[in-house]
Amino acid sequence: MRQYDPWETGSRTRLRDDFLNGMRCYEKRDLKGALNLFRAADEYAEMDDIYQNRYTSFHGLVRVFMGDASGVKLCRKAAVGEQVDVEVYYNLAMAEYKLDFRGGAYMALRRGLRIDAKHPGLRRLLKEFNLRARHPVLPWLSRDNVFNRKLGKLFRKRRKSRPGGS
Repeated sequence: MRQYDPWETGSRTRLRDDFLNGMRCYEKRDLKGALNLFRAADEYAEMDDIYQNRYTSFHGLVRVFMGDASGVKLCRKAAVGEQVDVEVYYNLAMAEYKLDFRGGAYMALRRGLRIDAKHPGLRRLLKEFNLRARHPVLPWLSRDNVFNRKLGKLFRKRRKSRPGGS
């Protein structure tokens, strides 16, 4: 995954320590700790911090994972005008997908892939979108059939609610 390096541009901005600590909590699945640290990074970052959108997007994503659907608004806010940080679009796609906003998730996925076509998380999501597009739950009925749509939503919700589900 290609990371945006502020040192290449001459900027003196680095990732905030509270954000880095939040990432450690996030990787350990300590969402409550991550939320507090991401919120601090988001709120206390300088206005010219080149990572501001990343802080906001992780803040929103963790809120969505903790059941606060309004967190997706933070992810959307972070993505507005973002042109270099693929993680912002990945977080938006994950938040939209978690909330079953497939159209928004797919749009964020496409925008992120324009920045980095080899991003592993976006590629995984794209594969899942393509798999679902090819395989309706009841193959003898069309994908647009009301039964296929309802059953598909039911199975997706069950899969997401299981431990280890996305």
